[in-house]
Amino acid sequence: MLRQDLRLTVGARLERNDYTGTEFLPNVRLAWKVAPEHLLWTAASRAVRAPSRLDRDTYIPTAPPFLLAGGPDFRSEVANVYEIGYRGQPAARLSYSVTLYHADYDHLRTAEIAPSRAFIILSNQMQGHSTGIETWGTYQAAETWRLSAGLSALRERLTLRPGSTDTADLNAQQGRDPTHTWMLRSSFDFPYRTEFDAIVRRVSALSDPAVPGYTAIDLRAGWRARQDLELSITGENLFSGGHGEFTDPTTRTRFGQVVFFKVACRV
Repeated sequence: MLRQDLRLTVGARLERNDYTGTEFLPNVRLAWKVAPEHLLWTAASRAVRAPSRLDRDTYIPTAPPFLLAGGPDFRSEVANVYEIGYRGQPAARLSYSVTLYHADYDHLRTAEIAPSRAFIILSNQMQGHSTGIETWGTYQAAETWRLSAGLSALRERLTLRPGSTDTADLNAQQGRDPTHTWMLRSSFDFPYRTEFDAIVRRVSALSDPAVPGYTAIDLRAGWRARQDLELSITGENLFSGGHGEFTDPTTRTRFGQVVFFKVACRV
């Protein structure tokens, strides 16, 4: 029997698909309340992306000779994820959390040259892992002023199985996630039910396709006219010319300066 300050949660579910049958997805979580203001926890889980019709049944063009074909033996992509974290409130005005995680990936999708060397066939020849950290903290600097900060960092390493030649997918997959992001937020509560928030965000560059890193500043002013009515005006990506976030430069959407007014009525 677990002590009252320990909690173990064990779960699992079964997911069935038409291509690989039934997938077993377990998860385990253990939480330990070291003290009323301090919590340690750890978790492990398994997740999959089951094959879709694109992976198995796609033929381009629809009749031979093909240029691209779904893989008849395409398997589910698998992620085994392990986490350990801490949440604490060492002082009445200060709270923070730290989470470390590691994920092992297997059977990731690749596009391989078919044995006949006449077309491309979808397969599962990529594997690898990622390791990261996420942190968040809040400090009540004054009765009407709250400061928050968050940081995440990621290191990803993927490799191809022997015999695979799909370096294009390998480079693209490793370059799609920023290696680090951070955010600072300052929130003021003024008299007459008014409030003002300022947010600064930083996102690192991507490598494939090349997307520059950017820093964005958002401002928001709000007024709670009544208990059930809130008015606010928000400006996003202020003091900059905007930024892109993904895709090739020729098709990339650019997020520019935006100012919008919001009315929220709660019934």
